[in-house]
Amino acid sequence: MVSVVLVTYNRAERLKLSIQDILDQSFRQFELLICDDYSGDHTKEVCEHFQGTDRRIKYIRHNNNKGMPANLNFGIQQAAYGYIAILHDGDRFKPTLLQKWYDAISQDESIGLVFNSIGVTDENDTVINYSREFNTGILERKHLLRQVFFRRWLLGSPVYGEVMIKKKIVEENGYFKLKYGFYADVDMWMSVLHRYHVFYYEETLITGPLKSIQPRLFKNTVIMTFIYMYEMHLCHIKIEYKKSTALIFELIRFRFISLVSLTYFLLIFCKNQNFMAYFEAGKLLAKKQLYFILPWIMVFILSPFIKIYKLYQTEFHFRPRPTGSSGRAM
Repeated sequence: MVSVVLVTYNRAERLKLSIQDILDQSFRQFELLICDDYSGDHTKEVCEHFQGTDRRIKYIRHNNNKGMPANLNFGIQQAAYGYIAILHDGDRFKPTLLQKWYDAISQDESIGLVFNSIGVTDENDTVINYSREFNTGILERKHLLRQVFFRRWLLGSPVYGEVMIKKKIVEENGYFKLKYGFYADVDMWMSVLHRYHVFYYEETLITGPLKSIQPRLFKNTVIMTFIYMYEMHLCHIKIEYKKSTALIFELIRFRFISLVSLTYFLLIFCKNQNFMAYFEAGKLLAKKQLYFILPWIMVFILSPFIKIYKLYQTEFHFRPRPTGSSGRAM
């Protein structure tokens, strides 16, 4: 048996599709816990309608907005079964998803979680891109943690937010840490990899709509995201390598990669001329690590040239061709 924890917030129309995909799964032995983080749209009506049609559904609505990790933790705590499928509202799921996840995670005690290729879709739910980084099968924990997680120059994660994981493992690791916000799942995946292998399906079993990241990128939240990822990676590097000689070299390499990543994010600020946010970011970075000021100063010095280069691109390279009333190029 599987407990499906579906977290949702203000996505009522897409949520209908997600719920129906779950109910249409070939694997039938599951409960569905829909955890509503105090949505302001008609999510409640959508969920209550489905709840009235299938007794496997339990709808939970919070009285205030708790944030993703707290919402997810609550759903896992309410789960009746030992295998937890974590899914997000708005995504679409192939009918074989739960069956394949369950077959993989139940075959071996050494497997802590299962994930798969994720597809990006257009407005018609047609796949326009997908991630496929590994071959189907068991991924050895040390390789995935040390050679993949610890080597990503933007401190990203190959595991997205939707997986099947054993409930006891979430409990062992103290649930998802609230302090990391939307990125608390990355910390959990690395925690799992200290002790367990994972299973990966190269088949694109989950798809989701293309989402714009522009509003998030050009505010201080991009710096907070960097700080979250820096702190959790640093913590897990120390846990993984303990007090060994390799730890010294790994920390040197990681701090270099961190400075490169931070420089990239600061360049985004300058390119979009968000200087107020840039100065606020500097204050925040100085409080965390003093050496973070080095790339901040470097990008600040280069900022006039970045502005000129952007103006040059706008005026001479990316100006659209004039069009007539028919919309065709003149």
